[in-house]
Amino acid sequence: MSHLPSSSVRDHMKWAGLLGCEAVLSSMALMQASSMAAPPKKMMAPLGHAPPQRERPDRAPQSHMILPSGMSCPPLLIRKEGEFQAPRLLDEKEMRANEDMQQKKKNRKSVTPCKVREQEGRGGKGTGGDENGPSSKVQKNFICDHCYGAFRSGYHLKRHILIHTGVKPYACSMCDMRFFQRYHLERHRLTHTGVKPYACSMCDMRFFQRYHLARHSLTHTGVKPYACSMCDMRFFQRYHLARHSLTHTGVKPYACSMCDMRFFQRYHLARHTLTHTGVKPYACSMCDMRFFQRYHLARHSLTHTGVKPYACTMCDMRFIQRYQLERHSLTHTGVKPYACTMCDKRFFQRYHLARHSLTHMGVKPFACTMCDMRFVQRYHLARHSLTHTGVKPYACTMCDKRFFQRYHLARHSLTHMGVKPYACSMCDMRFIQRNHLERHSLTHTGEKPFACDMCDMRFIQRYHLERHKRVHSGEKPYQCERCQQNFSRTDRLLRHRRLCQGRSVAKVENQPCCEPRPYPQEPPPAPPTWSPLHPPPGRLAV
Repeated sequence: MSHLPSSSVRDHMKWAGLLGCEAVLSSMALMQASSMAAPPKKMMAPLGHAPPQRERPDRAPQSHMILPSGMSCPPLLIRKEGEFQAPRLLDEKEMRANEDMQQKKKNRKSVTPCKVREQEGRGGKGTGGDENGPSSKVQKNFICDHCYGAFRSGYHLKRHILIHTGVKPYACSMCDMRFFQRYHLERHRLTHTGVKPYACSMCDMRFFQRYHLARHSLTHTGVKPYACSMCDMRFFQRYHLARHSLTHTGVKPYACSMCDMRFFQRYHLARHTLTHTGVKPYACSMCDMRFFQRYHLARHSLTHTGVKPYACTMCDMRFIQRYQLERHSLTHTGVKPYACTMCDKRFFQRYHLARHSLTHMGVKPFACTMCDMRFVQRYHLARHSLTHTGVKPYACTMCDKRFFQRYHLARHSLTHMGVKPYACSMCDMRFIQRNHLERHSLTHTGEKPFACDMCDMRFIQRYHLERHKRVHSGEKPYQCERCQQNFSRTDRLLRHRRLCQGRSVAKVENQPCCEPRPYPQEPPPAPPTWSPLHPPPGRLAV
């Protein structure tokens, strides 16, 4: 059986690959059939001058052509029944357009065995030689009916058609995953066996896939091949660049189906969805706490281990979270980045600014459920609630006293230690409490901040003002238990008792809110009486 010369067949096959049209391939099949019946000279005739073929109306149309000697064109190259068209030749302009289209498809593909074979054929000697020779290019003669893509073998075409049909013939025997290619299945099986065949030569990391290793290697070299065209940012991975580009365009492609929130990244959407479902998938193994995010779990675990990974470079303080370190660093620099827009106050933390802003608006969002009191801060409400329950959670370790607030306990502890941390800058007096120091400082400045609204009197202490107001109101809350006489001040009651009882000063039963200083129960010693005849000890009689 005779065949066409290799150069002629190669030309026709090239046209078939460039055109992506089964009509040309069927034309080539007609030429082969006629050439085998004709003399050899006629087989060299151009395709356009081939002798016309007679049509036989008695023959039914076939899905592919039957050639002499029982040969037939591959069925993948011919359209289905009823779609066959008469062969036609393209002019030079259409051929050039199809060549450009195929070249673009070729440039979009990565390095394939076709290109490897082309480079091996060239041998690094440039582009000289026969352009159509087997050493310079591998023909792609198998055309996809769906997208008209050209492939170099029937296997590649069949594998490509699976993308259109959606069939995944390779199934994993250990899970429900299915794949288009056997290689993908083999790569997936490594996740079940735990084998990581690709090892990094610079560290101990190992990977399931080669491209994971190649991507990891960039972290050692520091090369970031993907650059943003709108800013100076560079990235290790193309996906990171594509994700970053959304920040310039403002596009948030991932929308929540339960609310109007949109997100730049898919994992942000997945994390947000948990807030609607209430599912906290990350559980602490040491307690019953659960978290929405893995990062929150990792941060919480540090509270069990006691590890504080973030150390201050200016002092010995260490912190569990990075933002705590950053917030602490502001105390060294003195920078208060959060400024109030209604006054000149500035704050180290945003939360402090938000809490301060409530004082301008007069909003007290935290209400007591047992009375009508409202508070600006939550901890003020929690502290106030103890007055209803009577619980004093803070106990002194040196005596039996208990307190509502920790601050009160700390202040009380100073009375046991004898420490007076607050010193007056104008004299040598020291005080246990700050408010005692502030009150004492007024004696140096002469300032009397508490003014009576019924007269011109002013006082250094609020207690003195309240005592003075009883003069205007006529209130006398203190009563002598013997003669039933009432007094407005405790000191006047005590002075009266000395005269009324004629004995030791009794303790006041109905004490005011501010207890007066207690007096001793024994009567004071009588002042010595002496005369010139009886002088006091140490003196001579006259």
